[in-house]
Amino acid sequence: MRDVPPIVTALRGEWFRLSRRTGVWVIIGLATALVAGVLGVTWALIHLTPLELAVPPRGFPHLASASLSLLAPFLGIILAAMIFGGDYGWGTLRPLLARGQPRWQVVLTKLLLTAVILAAFWVAAWVLSTPVGLVAGDPAAGAEGSFLDVPDGWWPILGSSAGAWLVALAYAGLTALLCTIGRSTAFGLGVAVAILIFEFTVYPVAGLVADLVTDFPLGEYTRWTLHGTSGGVTGGDELSAWVFLPATLAYIAAFCALTLLVTQRRDVASGNG
Repeated sequence: MRDVPPIVTALRGEWFRLSRRTGVWVIIGLATALVAGVLGVTWALIHLTPLELAVPPRGFPHLASASLSLLAPFLGIILAAMIFGGDYGWGTLRPLLARGQPRWQVVLTKLLLTAVILAAFWVAAWVLSTPVGLVAGDPAAGAEGSFLDVPDGWWPILGSSAGAWLVALAYAGLTALLCTIGRSTAFGLGVAVAILIFEFTVYPVAGLVADLVTDFPLGEYTRWTLHGTSGGVTGGDELSAWVFLPATLAYIAAFCALTLLVTQRRDVASGNG
């Protein structure tokens, strides 16, 4: 029998411990309920109301993708806070390392598990929405004239979904770094959410003020922040998503590398929860 690679064993163990936490299943259930609710309401508007709505089959995957795009930063933050901050809060990181597992392997395992779980959200959304669209959608309906602004073809929707997954990974990497620095789930979750709110509220206002008062193109610079690249890679920016893909990948790589560096250098005593 072929030996199982250590990283696979570590991944199984990490998932075993994570799956015992109720909060993980609550988040999975809420995300699933949201996507299913959006699809259900759309189906009801088409078939149970007198409104004459034309929806192409790809309109349902488009809705599921758009819903997850809005949720992506929050899913990444909450999931990473549970995975990276949980061991500090429960005091289980030190016994884990005492068994001889290298620190880099612990970090890599957590990063891989985060990426896999987030990918499962998007795969499940496509598995749920694509058959619904093929069955319930109007095959004769095009994107033009529909009450949905549906892209022409499946590839743009698939690309937007993949971009949203990368956005979730970027914010998960940020939260992983914060949880490792603060040795706490609460610290990582709170600061990451505060950064997210700051990005969504302050950047647009600051850009508008700069344009009106100083004629300084602040928006040209904020578009390369984490918030700006996130909007660009999911198709929310005027530039092509491909332009922002390297920047988003760079953010993910930087957060992961810094998390590994901090874990290697810091004490692993339990934090504040």
